[in-house]
Amino acid sequence: MEKLRLTNHIKDIDLKNKMFKIIDKANSVIKNYDVKITDFLNPYEVKNAIDILNSNSDIKYTVDGGYSDPERSAIFIYPYYMEYEEIESNLRFIKIEGNFKFKSISHKDYLGAIMNLGIKREKVGDIIIHDNFCQVIVSNDICDFISMNLNKVCKNNVSITEISKSEIIYNPPNYKDVSFTISSGRLDCIISGIYNISRQESIKYINGEKVFVNYEKITSPSREIKSESLISVRGRGRCRVIQIGDITKKGRIKVQAKIIV
Repeated sequence: MEKLRLTNHIKDIDLKNKMFKIIDKANSVIKNYDVKITDFLNPYEVKNAIDILNSNSDIKYTVDGGYSDPERSAIFIYPYYMEYEEIESNLRFIKIEGNFKFKSISHKDYLGAIMNLGIKREKVGDIIIHDNFCQVIVSNDICDFISMNLNKVCKNNVSITEISKSEIIYNPPNYKDVSFTISSGRLDCIISGIYNISRQESIKYINGEKVFVNYEKITSPSREIKSESLISVRGRGRCRVIQIGDITKKGRIKVQAKIIV
């Protein structure tokens, strides 16, 4: 599989490099008839990887995030004559539990504690938040390391237990409803309204490559945003634009959104 030809349409350097690694894994499967597993990918990365993997009939692949409808998933790549059920899973599941009655612990807190151990983000799948504990999908090579070394989250003592796949319970995130009006559906206007910041500040985030729409890095402030778009601003959090539609008497556009808290 030719790297340059298959990634010629990708302009984002970080994304292109991730696709290079996936092509390397696919070429290894083709050459050595082995099984290769990617790091955890977001939905936009998965979509690009699938487009590439579909170009070769000598391999098969399965996208697996550890439970039904995950956000982040790994891709298992294997020879065309194999079935996914024959492959030993690389995914493991842990429960991080503590007494958090005096402080609300967020996704960011759990992820930060894990990454402070020196673990890269792509080794960690979804983090599912519950009261006083969370469930985390991780790759096999870091599971034991986390279990032995993670003992605090936000200065609170925690215990780590490995659990089975069947014990994973999805819990949707909490949202804060926001509504506002904008002059246009541009990305900079949307970010300004959602986070109550100036358009100049929102443009700084965009130009600084800190803004993602449906997991795709966007560097153009003028990108038009549609209803049901998921927007992530590093340092600000994530939100879902529920509806962009009705026009006020003054000609402004009404927006309804939910900030993930």
